[in-house]
Amino acid sequence: MQIIHLIGKSGSGKTYLALHMIKLLKEKLHLQVAVIKNIHEHEVDSPGKDSYKYSKAGAIFSITKNIYDENTIFLKQKIEIPELIDWLKKSPYTIDLIIIEGFKDLEYPSILCVKKLNEIEGQIDKTVKVISGIICKNNKFKENISNIPILDIEI
Repeated sequence: MQIIHLIGKSGSGKTYLALHMIKLLKEKLHLQVAVIKNIHEHEVDSPGKDSYKYSKAGAIFSITKNIYDENTIFLKQKIEIPELIDWLKKSPYTIDLIIIEGFKDLEYPSILCVKKLNEIEGQIDKTVKVISGIICKNNKFKENISNIPILDIEI
C-alpha cells in the first residue's frame, strides 16, 4: 500500500489533483484508492441527524447505510493518521493507494500544491517530492523548481 500526502493552502488545487489522480489510477491501472481528508471548517456529522445523536449519546461508532449502498462510519474518538492507515490496511477491501489531503507535519511523501510561485517558499520541506496545483493549470512547466519535478494538474 502506497501513501501520497497532498499539502498546500486552501484553494491551491489539492482536491482537484486528488480527483484527477483517483480517476486516472482507477481507469488506467485499476487501483483501489482510499482518501483521508482534513476537514477543519465544520463537523462531519450534523446536529439533528440520528447518527449525530447516537455519537452524542456515547456510541463509539455510528454507522449509516442508505438505499444507494452508501455507507458512513462515524468514529467519535481521537485517532491519529498512522492508526487510520493501519485500520485501512486491515480493511476487508484491498487498498493500493491512500491519498492524505491537507494535514500538516506528516512524514509521508508529499505533493505540494500551490497557486503562485511565491507560495512555494515556506511550504517546501524534506517530504515534498513533487510540486503541482493550480499553478500548473494552463501552464506547461518544462523545468523543475528547486530540483523538484512539476506535475501538471491536468493529468
